[in-house]
Amino acid sequence: MDEHGLKRASEVGLDQREAGKRTVERLQAIAFRLIGAALFFGLGGWLLGKL
Repeated sequence: MDEHGLKRASEVGLDQREAGKRTVERLQAIAFRLIGAALFFGLGGWLLGKL
């Protein structure tokens, strides 16, 4: 593999790692929203049950 091919392969690998990081960050954001919603509705339901 020539120097240009090696450089391109490393750029593709870097792009894939960046895309992977963005995917993980997006999934974490969704997970935190779901956990927040679950806590909110769980606490709300618990408080309503206390009434």
